[in-house]
Order: sequence, then C-alpha cells, then structure tokens
Amino acid sequence: MPNITFLPDNITVNAQEGALLSEAAQAAGVSVSLPCAGHGMCGKCLVCVESGEVDFQNNGKLPGELTREGYVLACRSRVKGDACVRVANRLEEEKGSFSDTMNHVDIEGALFPKEEDLKPYCRKVSLRVPQAEMLDGLGDYDRFEKAVLAELGAERIVLPLFVLRTLPDVLREKEGGGVLWFYREGSTAHVVDFSAEERRDLGVCVDIGTTTVAVRVVDMEKNTTLGERTAYNAQIERGMDVISRISYAKNAERIAELRDRALQTVNDSIRALTEELGLLGRDIRNVSVAANTTMTQLFLGIVPEYIRLEPYTPAVFSVPVYSAGEVGLVVNPCAPVLIAPNVGSYVGGDITSGILCTDFAKDAEEISLFIDIGTNGEIVFGNNEFLLACACSAGPAFEGGGIECGMRASEGAIETVALDADTAVASYTVIGGNAVRAKGICGSGLISLAAQMLKIGVIDQRGKFDRSGRFSGIQVDGKKARYYIVPGEGMYPGVYITEMDIDNLIRAKAAIFSACRTLLKSVDMEFDCIDKLYIAGGFGRYIDVERAKEIGLLPNIPAERFAFIGNASLAGAHFALVSEKHRQTEYGLANRMTYIDLSTEPGYMDEYVSAMFLPHTDERLFQK
Repeated sequence: MPNITFLPDNITVNAQEGALLSEAAQAAGVSVSLPCAGHGMCGKCLVCVESGEVDFQNNGKLPGELTREGYVLACRSRVKGDACVRVANRLEEEKGSFSDTMNHVDIEGALFPKEEDLKPYCRKVSLRVPQAEMLDGLGDYDRFEKAVLAELGAERIVLPLFVLRTLPDVLREKEGGGVLWFYREGSTAHVVDFSAEERRDLGVCVDIGTTTVAVRVVDMEKNTTLGERTAYNAQIERGMDVISRISYAKNAERIAELRDRALQTVNDSIRALTEELGLLGRDIRNVSVAANTTMTQLFLGIVPEYIRLEPYTPAVFSVPVYSAGEVGLVVNPCAPVLIAPNVGSYVGGDITSGILCTDFAKDAEEISLFIDIGTNGEIVFGNNEFLLACACSAGPAFEGGGIECGMRASEGAIETVALDADTAVASYTVIGGNAVRAKGICGSGLISLAAQMLKIGVIDQRGKFDRSGRFSGIQVDGKKARYYIVPGEGMYPGVYITEMDIDNLIRAKAAIFSACRTLLKSVDMEFDCIDKLYIAGGFGRYIDVERAKEIGLLPNIPAERFAFIGNASLAGAHFALVSEKHRQTEYGLANRMTYIDLSTEPGYMDEYVSAMFLPHTDERLFQK
C-alpha cells in the first residue's frame, strides 16, 4: 500500500490506491478543512504535493498557476503511489484569537432569574442515614433508600452505580450524615451524588453553534459565572453549514465522527476551564445545552438525514433528560443533561433558549422581532398573543464563507471600511489593531464596504462594478473584476472583493430580509409595527445598523428600536441551568410557536427575488 506523508506534522499513513487524500488525512489524524463536506466547491482543502504523484480531478475551482506549482484539493485527489503532501490549513490561523474577539452577552437584569426562582433541576439537601445495626438485616442501600424516600416524599429512587460504589464509605464517614444531590421525575427521585463533605455545587451551560461552541461554568449556589470559553466547532472541517453536515453524515461512521467532534469541542472547553479554575469535573451536576435542530441531533449521534427530506421531520422536538455519562460529557456522569426544545427542522433550541432573554419571555404586549443572523438565519416574531418562527438559509457569507478574501471575525480581519467619495480609496480598521496586517475581510467589514460602494457608485443595485475606469481600485480582467481594499504588494496578495462576493452577500441579506417580511406579511403586518428588534448571535455584535439598513439586510426602523443581545442562546441556557421555572417558560415558548416553512409559504420566493437588489426593488421600504 502507498505511504502518504503529511507535512508539517510529518505523519505517515498507509493508504489504499484510489483513496481520496482527504480520507488519508482523516485516517492519519491530520486536520484538513472540508467546509463544503468534500464536494470540491469551497477550495479550502488546499494541499501541495511536494513529492510523488496524485490523481487530481480539477473542477475549475483551482487556477492553473496553482496546479502547476503542485497544489491540489484533497477532496478531489486520489492516491496513486507514495507521496509527500503539505497541508495549508487556514482554519488553524484563525483559531488563535477567536475567543478574544467575541463579545460577552448582555443580560437584561429584569429578565435574569430572581433569587426566589433560583431552583435548578438538580438540587441538594442535607440527609442523615441511620447507622447499621447488628440485627436489622438491612444493607447500606436499603437504609439509604428509606432515608431518601422519607426526606423527599418520593415513592422510589434510582441509584446509579457511580454513587453506589462509594456509598459504604460515605455512610461511615460522618455517621450517615451527608449532602444529597437529586432530581425528580414524578414520584421518582434520581440520585446524582452523595457526599459526607460539603462540596462545590457547579453547573455548565453550553451553546453548540454551527460555527462556534461556547461553554460557561457557573457556581450554582452564588449564581455567578466562574469562567467562559469559546472555540470553533470541530465539525467545521466536515461542512460549513447544517446542510453540508447532514450531507456528510451519510453513514453510521460519519455520524459518530461528527458526534465525536462536537463532544471533543465541548469537553476540551470544560477541561480547560476546570483546570484553569482549579475545579473538579465531578462537582458539575447540572448541564444545560442549547443548539439548533441539526446540531442537537449530531451532538447526540442521531441520524440527521430526515431533517432535510420531505416532510422535513426532526427525530425529536423535546429531548428527554439523559445522564452526562450517557451523552459523553466530562462532568459528573450522573448529572442530568437538559437540552433546549426544538420547534422545527431549522428552528431549534438555540432560538427557544435565546428568546428567554427578550420581551417574549415577559408576556409583553409589545411586538418584537428576533433575528439570529448567521449561516442559518432564524427568526421569531410576535408578542404575548402569538409567536411565529421561521428559518432561512443565508449561507456563510456573513461569517466569511464563499468570499474570496473572506474570513471569520478574528485577528487580521477587516471589520469596518470607509471609502473616499471621489476616488473610492479605502480606509479601514482591522481586528487586533491596524498594526496587524489585513488577512481578509469578515462579515461586518463586508456589509460596511458594500454600503459604501453602493453609496458612491462603485457598484450598482445589482452589485455590478463600475467599469468606466473612474475608480482606480477596480481591476478588470475580461469578464472578471476585483475591487482592492488593500492593494497587493510583492508576495502579499492584498485584500479584494469580487462581483461574485457581492452576489453572495446580496443572496445572504435577501434571505434574511425576505424571511422577516414574509413572516410579518403572513399576519398582515409591516416593519413599522415592531416595537423592538433583537439581533442575536456573535456576528450580530459587530453589525453597523445603519450600513446594514443601507444594503437592505435590516428593516428601516429607528435605531433606538434595535437591541443587540449577543449570544442569547448561551444566556438562555444559563437561565435554564439555574432556574427550573425559566426552563419551563422555555418549553412554554416553544409550544406557543407556530413554525412557518418558507419553502411552502406562498409569496416567499417573490419576496426573495425582490430583495435581490441593493437595498431592494421597492426603494420605498428604505426611504429616510
């Protein structure tokens, strides 16, 4: 069998002749990014064949000059014999400072659980178990069971083996006295832990996003955040969005791989936080998770295929309570894992969790619109009388995907742009400070740039460049044209934007805006009826509202009606972690929501086509 060596890791693996290089890399444990799920569409799995030969089927995504230098796409290259391959993994470059560039969520004090509501799903009580006597004929389990039933007024208990193993020692440490952690399911008490000593009482809340995973460790007694960590979802390398991941998960092995990648991301963050804070995983006895429908199923290793097949049915809306050991989390194995309820195939627990941080949870009469802007745009509209929800596929443009010089909001990304009105020469800001050389442009920079280009005439309403020669930053090569934000110099390629990039942005903003408008029109309402518009998601914290309105991404309503709530999904998971009352409110909100499937909604495609201009074909919607 041929030997394939991967640099710079210098790992060699045996591979079958005809196997894909991406498969060989996976077998070697080498990280190769596959955002398009290996369909050869994104060009992100670029590798250089330094020696040997592979069979590369170029589909036009790779320019000829690169192939002549030995570059190929790992997902379209098959092993022919021994080879040495160098991996160019851009994802690693972006991972470094991601946590530092994310903003923390804003939590409105009026909505945060009040002290009287701080009663989590898994609670603790003091318990005393009678000591063993010579002739009572009772084992340790029997005496423990009787004491628990009497203390809690339950009819039966479930005692995990994890607790039973140490029960004999614990009962004899302090003459049967100790602290019991438990949760109730009807008349049954589930024992989570029993300790003779007072121990830390900790919880973890998790937001599993398509792109990022956020983990927060909470002191359950003081209701304080002890630490928080954000990392890229390791599933990214197998698909940029939920559809590509569902497509990748075509057999049991790949489903298991995606589950392992999600667990790895979550567990690595939990380990890092507990080590940093000097805590023990065993003391984490409450876990709250929020995720979209696809991420929920992949996190649990459930077949996701039927989410995208008619009639678009998820495996589960309200996920049962499972133990952390069963799920695979590195916390107390008996801890209950509470997963936020899903509403539809593409409106998941991240949204039901997120709206806990809004007026929707206050039973308010004011009409609100909630938009989670990202690869999969999720939207909720209503008040205390009705709730409508829908989802749209915005694509990855807002997070730098599908953009030639696109990148996520990490160090080196251009985040704001201003253009000279006469020359269109750009001035810009870069994440990490302008001493950092620009590597690319992120979503907020793209919105800022497009609005400026439209305003001074660099592009028209269709996103096409002015090719008259008026602006020196535009370079035309036949049918192709680029606008340079940062000119190239020597080996530095510069940062630029193409008409295809603008087209991808227009498609993304059209998806969000048309979904919002369709939702409102389904109940004969217009944007001016909105009292508050919530923008959620990490990306939402970077948006310049005025620029977003200028390109037709956000509706033209007064700026004071906008509220940026950052990672509302994580905040809602925190609410559900510390307060069973709030968790029940979350279920109530999910049950009240009417899911609108845009693919079957009359008029949606007309709205989408109308929004495929900057800002819109109906300019009255954006008159100042």
